[in-house]
Amino acid sequence: MIERVKVAVVGAGFMGQLHARTVNECDSAELVAIVDLNESLGQEVAARYGSSYVRNVEELLEKDSVDTFIVALPDRLHVDVTSKILLAGKSVLLEKPMADTLEGARQIAEAEKKGGGRLMVAHLLRFDPRYVGAANAVANGSIGEVVHVSAKRFSLRNVGKRLAGSSSVCFYLGVHDVDALQWVSGKRITSVYARSVAKLMPSYGINSEDAIFANFQYDDGTIGSLEISWALPDYMPSGINANLEVVGTEGVVRLDTSDHGLNVINQSGVVLPDGLHWPEVNNQIVGDLRDEILHFITAVRDGNEFVISVEEAMRAVAVNDAILKSVESGVPVDVERI
Repeated sequence: MIERVKVAVVGAGFMGQLHARTVNECDSAELVAIVDLNESLGQEVAARYGSSYVRNVEELLEKDSVDTFIVALPDRLHVDVTSKILLAGKSVLLEKPMADTLEGARQIAEAEKKGGGRLMVAHLLRFDPRYVGAANAVANGSIGEVVHVSAKRFSLRNVGKRLAGSSSVCFYLGVHDVDALQWVSGKRITSVYARSVAKLMPSYGINSEDAIFANFQYDDGTIGSLEISWALPDYMPSGINANLEVVGTEGVVRLDTSDHGLNVINQSGVVLPDGLHWPEVNNQIVGDLRDEILHFITAVRDGNEFVISVEEAMRAVAVNDAILKSVESGVPVDVERI
């Protein structure tokens, strides 16, 4: 019998609950604890899955009762908690982004080196068969040499309202595509020029932009662009409106995620349910999130490499850092090299 990896989920919010449920349904893992400062929420989620509730990670690190941690906190809380876990020698699956600043990402990377724990940043698109297929097509030369790359991710206004200024549209949404723009193309973004607009969120009393559009230069002269927004009306049929296009000297890779193949239509309108990221099939979470968690648990248990390196996750933060600096300054900004 394969030994089950003992897992604690840190953060009982939306993503934390998804992670907790998925781990609980996983034969190779055991959900032993939920960690959250909100005692009522933490106890509720822990009771749902028959695990323990603790208020902070220090309690678990002192007892050494957990093999590995999943950190699903808001991105501005990643550095302190993740660093403590890594310094204790434990492995961490950290929800993207790695941190909300490049300085914070470097601190986490240093903690991994010092403590000996292993870090994987949960960039979900690394497990999306469409993006993996795009990356493979570019890597095997199917479209020749890359000329230009573009990506878009538009989501609903209720996402920005739910975040309420606790994260930037750049880090909460755009980091998916910043990673994909470099991973799929096989190239590093070296400079950024970005602009933002803020009309809707301020009208809700939220200190946040509505959208950021950015142009990129790659290390070999390739050019690219990214459009990210949480300004779509909440009555749109899907909150996942993303695409990626890579144009090469001998062809094109084109990816559109807006339609997962199922349309639900009634008098209330049209809904396009998620069919890949974390759909429920036969009362279990399947899809990209489950594949990501299974990969992490198996790699930790067997000592295998993760599909994304710490350096690659840091490069996404470095680009986002440059995007926000360009928005603030109004001029192009060089991306710090990782």
